[in-house]
Amino acid sequence: MMPHYYYYIHGWFVQENLYTQMVESCNDTDEHHFVEIGSWKGRSSCFMGVEIHNSGKKIKFDCVDTWLGSEEHINPKSSHYEPLLEQKDGLYNEFIKNIKPINHIINPIRMPSVEASKLYEDNSLDFVYIDGAHDYVSVKQDIESWYPKVKTGGYIGGDDFDIWAGVPAAVRECFGNDFNIIRGITWLKRKN
Repeated sequence: MMPHYYYYIHGWFVQENLYTQMVESCNDTDEHHFVEIGSWKGRSSCFMGVEIHNSGKKIKFDCVDTWLGSEEHINPKSSHYEPLLEQKDGLYNEFIKNIKPINHIINPIRMPSVEASKLYEDNSLDFVYIDGAHDYVSVKQDIESWYPKVKTGGYIGGDDFDIWAGVPAAVRECFGNDFNIIRGITWLKRKN
């Protein structure tokens, strides 16, 4: 068993139980496919990668990000400012360094989320987690682009429901009230 090391990676991640639940929900014989949108430095990605590795299950795991940050990461006056973005490929290189122990599990896809969604067939994914840009337009576009890719019985969810106003607005516009809130911060929708 590989020990978890995600807590040594700078970033945000409080969905350990959800990520573990998604791995546990997969059977041992079929192939499964997960996608994480917005992977930053890889804290959550590494948690999922270790969970997949330790499970021994056939789960493909793609991490979609531009690794260019958003406006709040580029502005030196912002509390979310990230100095690595001043270096060419700085954030991406940090991600690659952090996933090294489990790079046999994680497949980085470096492109905008909506563009990346076109790489996948409809009804092909078991779990999609959206944690990219948090403005209303971006979240709505992510949901509309990725929801058709989720299999019936699969899940789509995302982060920061109670932090960024655009997230709940987009989720409610797409799903009404047909979704769950986990720990006040994560939204999750099972595709019927």
